[in-house]
Amino acid sequence: MGEVEVIHSWSAPRSLSTSLMYSFAQRDDIEVLDEPLYANFLRVTGVDRPYRDEVLSKMDSDGNKVLNEVIFGPGEKKYRYCKHIAKQRTPDLTADLMKRGKHFILIRNPLHILPSFDKVVPPSFSELGLSGLASIYCELTELGKAPPVIDSEDLQKDPEAVLRGLCEDLDIPFQSSMLRWEAGPKDYDGMWAQWWYGGVHKSTGFSKPREYPATLPVHLYDLLEQSMPFYKMLRNKTRKTFHTSPLRPSLPDPPLPVPENEKILVWVGDELVPRNDAKVSVFDSVVQGGDGVWEGLRIYNGKVFKLEEHLDRMSDSAKALAFVNVPSREAIKEAIFKTLNANGMFNNSHIRLTLTRGKKFLQNGSCQYMITQVVSSL
Repeated sequence: MGEVEVIHSWSAPRSLSTSLMYSFAQRDDIEVLDEPLYANFLRVTGVDRPYRDEVLSKMDSDGNKVLNEVIFGPGEKKYRYCKHIAKQRTPDLTADLMKRGKHFILIRNPLHILPSFDKVVPPSFSELGLSGLASIYCELTELGKAPPVIDSEDLQKDPEAVLRGLCEDLDIPFQSSMLRWEAGPKDYDGMWAQWWYGGVHKSTGFSKPREYPATLPVHLYDLLEQSMPFYKMLRNKTRKTFHTSPLRPSLPDPPLPVPENEKILVWVGDELVPRNDAKVSVFDSVVQGGDGVWEGLRIYNGKVFKLEEHLDRMSDSAKALAFVNVPSREAIKEAIFKTLNANGMFNNSHIRLTLTRGKKFLQNGSCQYMITQVVSSL
């Protein structure tokens, strides 16, 4: 028995986390723990489960004791793999959980999680724990330990490539044994396996993703909307080489002529947003029919060159296209000045000011969006 290096896997439920645990269990240098903090989670939160009493009677529910004696306790293998669900990281746990060991995050599109989860437990925002995953990522990053992030769909499409990349990020050798396992229950399965692991017990490896997603029940739509931003935030942290699709081939992001523009703030509608969030709806008329007007403006010594003339021309263009409910001149100026100030752009900068008619639903002619995009030319 000796000190082992702990690898923490963090995920939401129904994210192929059990399959990945089975994968790591095939290595000759690792032991696995299936949700060692589950009993502590049940005790602290009081949530109900069909197996609640059994788990609390057979597992230690003192989370910090589990941390010290089980998760970070001595072992016979070089590594110890701990499968964690994000919501099981409760406030009573010590900072050691984040500070010790190696961490990575497994994500899955909530569009695929929700129909599956709904078959076992009524899903909720807290049950999914995607916000918790985002919080874990941010906290580890602040500690200087930004964790690798892998997407279950990428894992299904190319298991070997994703596992090799993950092992490289964790600084452990890849073993080809991780690609296959025997079907059936495992002696390291948690006591909840009969409720959750039926599908994975039939598997012998990572299956291909479904060709078409399962139907999303209407009552889960709001929860999908709430969860999707956290998934997208973490999806942006995965290796870009895995972002492949027959509809959208994987291509590197083109270099920006001015690198400083990578982190600018953009005015969309009625607010400033980070560059990657600067989007309009696919229903917007500028997308549906190229229906919009724009002006290019320049900034010199803290002033917008010929601002009034540009706004006169934009107003004339909007009238020519029969825009209605166009923002007032003062509102447009306010958006411009707020954007420039927020970006600290007071000289030798360029503005792309665009007005669109807004979301286009049949005879909708109102101008609902104003986009002020500032592009530096320093």
